[in-house]
Amino acid sequence: MDNLFEEFAKPGYQDWVNQLIKDLRGQPEELIQRDDLIEELNFNSYQHQDSGQTHPVDSMNNPYVRQTFRSSNQWENIGNIVVTNEETANKQALSYLNMGVTALRFDIRKQSGLNWKQLTTEIQLEYIETTIVVDSYDQFSFIRSSLSESAFDKIHFEIELTDLKLNEWDYFAKDLKKKQQFTFLANGYALQQCGATTWQEVSYCLATAHEYLVRLTESGLTVDEAAACIHFNTGAGARYFYEIAKIRALRILWSRILEEYQPTHMCTYATRITGMTGFTNKSLKDPYTNLLRQTTEAMSLLFGGVHAVCVQPYDICSTKGATTLSTRMAINIPLILQEESFLEKVIDPLGGSYTLEYLTNVIADKAWGEFRKLEELGGIGNEAAVNYMRTAVQQKADLRKQRIADKSDAFIGINIFPNPSEENNEWLPVDTYLGMPALNLEQSI
Repeated sequence: MDNLFEEFAKPGYQDWVNQLIKDLRGQPEELIQRDDLIEELNFNSYQHQDSGQTHPVDSMNNPYVRQTFRSSNQWENIGNIVVTNEETANKQALSYLNMGVTALRFDIRKQSGLNWKQLTTEIQLEYIETTIVVDSYDQFSFIRSSLSESAFDKIHFEIELTDLKLNEWDYFAKDLKKKQQFTFLANGYALQQCGATTWQEVSYCLATAHEYLVRLTESGLTVDEAAACIHFNTGAGARYFYEIAKIRALRILWSRILEEYQPTHMCTYATRITGMTGFTNKSLKDPYTNLLRQTTEAMSLLFGGVHAVCVQPYDICSTKGATTLSTRMAINIPLILQEESFLEKVIDPLGGSYTLEYLTNVIADKAWGEFRKLEELGGIGNEAAVNYMRTAVQQKADLRKQRIADKSDAFIGINIFPNPSEENNEWLPVDTYLGMPALNLEQSI
């Protein structure tokens, strides 16, 4: 049996190319080539171990690309709640938990004078991973002081660089020096929703996380302690393999940055990434197409190896708000992918695919180059770097809108095959991030 494969010829790269051309039966070779103007990626849709398309960042040899500190691909299924009334938010949270979510995310930024006890009544926080979105040290400190010792390790925070005041850093550092919690968020999701490419999103995450790292270490934390306070959000676009490669590239590059600071503990490299589906490519005019988009987006996040996934109801940003059906489907999609498709069983199942490894490498390369530009402009805490990023992302958003308008890119229900049944629902005014409006392709046409 040791000589089993000796009877078969080993096809080389050119053999693959010749066979593919033959299978095209006279059709142009461009059909098996990819020229993505938005992502600025030009490559063959087939790859081979001898194709010679290699890059300085080699994901095949990087020990952090596959989340090596986990024993499975298990993820948390997040229920997202914007708190405007504690009693209502509490009922919503309990309803989500009964429907199968395993983690909660409370956005309390709009709620002043929060009644923490009422918000968390009957929720056993010591068993449920919970994230609290805050916009100030006062909110952060209030929640920390309200936590029981048993619940402390299950609570994480989200606060962004844009919300932080310079005089608050020492207060955060003093608290987090005593006990670390994931607190500072590098919000790639928000940038992705404005129209950013995969590599722009990764570069922004890296620049933001590096800014946190520098400020925290300057405030007295070690690199291990500082890294334990930083986590990432990422969005999910329509390009399935790009999204998987993007998440793998983010882990590679963050580990590269951390290596420069020589952390003491290997667990410092265990990057925490939360994946979220958004609204850029969602439709209110043809609503049921969204379930397919949400499913493939969730799959790309999970194959990329995120720690937690939040599938948001596609109509939550509409004038009618999220329906019972859209909410239930948003919760059910990750459950079905786990309990029926068993996607939690294998870590990085697409690793080793030559095309995916190529995309991981090239996205990592482009993101690293963009990150270095931001650093040369003084880092993402500098207005010059923010202006550069804003201009670059808006150019990509404009290109996306143009390609939807002229149907260079096709989205069923949005710019082709319109729904014959009229749906009486409209999008709410879009949010902004770093001075950029969120991109919604259906609204753009």
